[in-house]
Amino acid sequence: MRDNFDKLAERRIQEAIARGEFKNLRGEGKPVKINGLYFLPQKLRAAYTVLKNSGYLDKAIQENKRFPSPITEELNLPNVNPSISKQELSAKIFDHNVMMDCLRRR
Repeated sequence: MRDNFDKLAERRIQEAIARGEFKNLRGEGKPVKINGLYFLPQKLRAAYTVLKNSGYLDKAIQENKRFPSPITEELNLPNVNPSISKQELSAKIFDHNVMMDCLRRR
């Protein structure tokens, strides 16, 4: 189902490009400032918000401490789920890398 959604979204984006709907947009050609918590799985967003608002994440970043992440949780547990697919693991690695990149830029 996700593949169908991705294909539909991509097709609509390409159609909009062909119609010229993305020309002369404010900020065109400039890097996009990343805001929000899209890089976190839904189940971790509330915890991240609490840690961020309490100042804990800023301290941890300054002290270069490691953060628990979905990928490290998956790989470090003694009973790793053997049924996890390469695609799921790749998605977790990607999400982890995006999250760490965002945290490093702060």
